Amino acid sequence: MGVCNAVAQEVVARVAGLEENKEYMDLLRSDEKLRQQTDSLMGVVRNLRSNMRANVESRDSLTQVRSDSMLLLLSDAESAIFALRSQKIKLIDNINSIEQKFVLEGLGNIGGAQSSQSMGSIFNNEYFCKGIDADDLKQLIELQGKEASARECATTYVKNYTNIKTLYDKYLQATTEADAEALYGEMASSMDENFILERRLAKLWGEIYDHKIYVYSYFLEKENREDILELTENMMMEARQQKLLSVDNCISEALVDYCLQKPVALNYEMYVAKLLNQTSSIDSLSLASRAARQIDYRLPIIDIERRSFVNYEAIEFLPRSPYTSANPIPQCVVYEYGTIYRILLGTYKYKQAASVFRGAAPLFVESLEDGRFSYYAGGLHTRAEAEAAVEVMKKKGFRNPQIVEWCDGRKTNLSEQGDGEPVSFRVKISGGALNETVLEVISTMAADAQLSKVADGEFLLGMFPSLAMADRVVMALRKCDDNLTVEVMDRPKTEESEADEEEKDEEEDEEEDEEDEEEE
Repeated sequence: MGVCNAVAQEVVARVAGLEENKEYMDLLRSDEKLRQQTDSLMGVVRNLRSNMRANVESRDSLTQVRSDSMLLLLSDAESAIFALRSQKIKLIDNINSIEQKFVLEGLGNIGGAQSSQSMGSIFNNEYFCKGIDADDLKQLIELQGKEASARECATTYVKNYTNIKTLYDKYLQATTEADAEALYGEMASSMDENFILERRLAKLWGEIYDHKIYVYSYFLEKENREDILELTENMMMEARQQKLLSVDNCISEALVDYCLQKPVALNYEMYVAKLLNQTSSIDSLSLASRAARQIDYRLPIIDIERRSFVNYEAIEFLPRSPYTSANPIPQCVVYEYGTIYRILLGTYKYKQAASVFRGAAPLFVESLEDGRFSYYAGGLHTRAEAEAAVEVMKKKGFRNPQIVEWCDGRKTNLSEQGDGEPVSFRVKISGGALNETVLEVISTMAADAQLSKVADGEFLLGMFPSLAMADRVVMALRKCDDNLTVEVMDRPKTEESEADEEEKDEEEDEEEDEEDEEEE
């Protein structure tokens, strides 16, 4: 793959004073080289997945062979990335150990802190508590209690990503729509959960990090420790630089911020703990910093596009129908995803001979629940193509050809609607106010839908052009707030429209009976 000869660029010491430490500088160079190699492999992975996607869409005889070959290459590339990641973790641990040892040895203690030493957290240290504002301390302790939630968001996000990646590779290999849709449903659930987790993590960690940096900086300023403030500022600059280097190879900005800023915040605490002579805290903080570095944010981005299995076929008229007793008219295929237009030729009490349809092909038959049979011609891609086909059918002698649309598995007779307005769905939200995460999910996943408040704690969101789209938004909103009740509502029909439809059905039944008699 041509990445093993990548040459690391010249690096600079992250901590002033370690420039002459050969072991340290060699580790930094090795780390930069691993980063470049990993980035190259991630590019390979992205290209492979893109090629696999294009391959499955080609639907030719060699599709499966090419797909199997690319899957093997993908497995090799991901194994190489994992191996590089394991090496990088060890390198980073060694780099941090050298930096921490060097910094901590030169810090010393605050003069009055010895008598205030405690075995617990620095938040219990009397000297530290007296050195900052009481309200700031209270908020700091509250936010410290939320650290576990932030870490859970980050780890769950990566776990979901791993699941999505595994499912996506299988998704590209699926040969039937049923298998593909089942896999896509699983992926969509994890993707929606990650969408929410990312926003929770961004909000939660942003509050924690900003307040911690503010409080620790304030405390260090009071103690006139400009040396430590300069050191920590350099750490923050290094984290920002790492983020810029990772912009093309990171799965989530919120995750990047957490993974890069968490060790900075822990180093802040570690240095404050050393000043306060809290040696027991230093050990636990060092372990926490190492655990944070185990979370991998530099992962190949997966650009997921939903596959369509819709087979479009233009209508043609043949001198002799291709359908016989040995090759009967096939059942109408209903696709779970995608939009297709067919021309309804008629609905009958009994199955019809292919000769009735004047050589039109392809033909499809749909068995209705009431025992009747609907016959369709073609499988068209756009409404305009379907309208043009209707005119052709009329010229060929068909009395009442109609346009029927299937969108994500739902059938709509557009000719009967008159104005062709599609079926729409609304989402009802009840149970309380809408928090920021809910509103952000709505603005992102339902940007074209209108949110209306109908009563205290009750909202309507719509319209959605398909039930599948409405269902996905419902699932995402339910994960945002357990107190909310979220459900899909069909747009209600008026009594007038229902009466009109019943009258139309009666008229059609009479016409179809007459057609049956004529054709017999």
